[in-house]
Amino acid sequence: MAQFGDFTVDRNSTKYVLGSGGTIISYATDEPAFEFNADGSYKGLLVEPAATNLATYSDDFNSVGWSLLDGNSQVTSDAAVSPDGTTNADKLEASNTSSVQKILRKTYSSSGENTFSIYAKAAELSYLHIDFSDIRSAIFDITAGSGSVVSSTGSTYASIEDVGNGWYRCIVTTTLNSTFIDVQLYNGTTITFSASIGDGVYIWGAQLEAGPIATSYIPTTTASVTRVKDDITQTSASSLIGQTEGTLYLEVDWRYATGTFQFLIDVNSTGNQIAIYNDNSALIKMRAVANLVSATDQGVSSSGYSGIQKIAFAYKTDDFELYRNGSSISSDTSGSLAALGTVTDIDLGQQGNQNLQANMWIRAVALYPKRLSDAEAQALTTL
Repeated sequence: MAQFGDFTVDRNSTKYVLGSGGTIISYATDEPAFEFNADGSYKGLLVEPAATNLATYSDDFNSVGWSLLDGNSQVTSDAAVSPDGTTNADKLEASNTSSVQKILRKTYSSSGENTFSIYAKAAELSYLHIDFSDIRSAIFDITAGSGSVVSSTGSTYASIEDVGNGWYRCIVTTTLNSTFIDVQLYNGTTITFSASIGDGVYIWGAQLEAGPIATSYIPTTTASVTRVKDDITQTSASSLIGQTEGTLYLEVDWRYATGTFQFLIDVNSTGNQIAIYNDNSALIKMRAVANLVSATDQGVSSSGYSGIQKIAFAYKTDDFELYRNGSSISSDTSGSLAALGTVTDIDLGQQGNQNLQANMWIRAVALYPKRLSDAEAQALTTL
C-alpha cells in the first residue's frame, strides 16, 4: 500500500493509462493512476474494478493467438510506433489485390456481456471493422483527427477514443454467443475493395473483458492477465466528516455505466453511511443510513451523462439534497440522522467494503462539515 495525500492506495498490480506526454505509461503497484486526454489536458484519477484481458498476445498479431483467414491478408510485425511510444505496433495489410475481405481472427471462450477493444491508426486505409461471429459488428473511421463510429449492428454498443498521435481505441460491447472476433480492413463501409499489396492499418493493444466498459489497457502474452481493483481509502477520519450535517462533493469525468453499480464516494462506519452512487438501473443517488436505518436513498436517471460532472450531496435531518452541474436534481425532506453513529472512514470511488468501484475518472473531491445552502451547493457544482 502507498499514500496518496491523506488516502491509502492498494492495488497489487501495474496499471497503464495515457500520460501527459501523449503516450501510455505505467503506474506501479499501489500508485494512484492519473490519466490525461490526448491533447495533454488533465482527465483525472482513474478508479476501476478488477478486470481480466482474455485476449492473449495483445500486441503480437503474428502469434499463435491470432489467425489470418482466406489468404487475403498479412501482418507485418513492429511496423510503427504504438501508443506506448515504442516500435511494437503491427500492421494488418492486404496480401494480394483481390477485392474480398481481409480478416484477422481471434477465438475466445467467454459468454455474456463482453467488451472488445483495439488501438488502431490509419495507414493507406482508414476504416476498421470489428465483427463478432458474423452477427454483431461495428465499423470505425480512424482518419487522423476525425475518428468516428460509422455504424454498429446486432445489439452492439460502439465507441471510439482519441489517444493521440493518430491512434484511436475502437471499442465494441455486445453479448457474446459464439467463438470468434474478426478484425477486418475496410474501404469506406464495404468489405469488397481494390487494395494494393501492403495497404492496411496499424493495430496494437487488443483487449477482451467481461462487462460494458473498456477498462485501462492490460498487456498479455501467452495467457490472460488480471489487473486488480483500485482500493482508495482513508480511515480514522472522523474529524474531517460532518457528523450531524455536511456536504460531499465530487467532480468526475463520467464513463458509460448502464447496468453497473458504481460508488463515487462512501463515508461510513459499521451500520452508518453517507454516499453518492450510481445504481444498476442508471440512477445517480444520495444515500444516508443511520445505525442500519435508511434516512434517504433516492435520485434521478444518469443514463444521459457524459464528460465532466460536478455532483454534491448535502445532508441534514429532514433536509437532503442532491445537486448536479449547478442544479438541484433530487431532494428529500423526511429522514432522521439522530441515530447516526460516529462516521470514521472515507472510501473514494468505491463502497465501504472495497468493491463497486466507480469505473471513471475522479477530478476533485471535498467534504464540508456543514450542509451547504442551496445557493452554495449550486455555485459549487456549476460547470
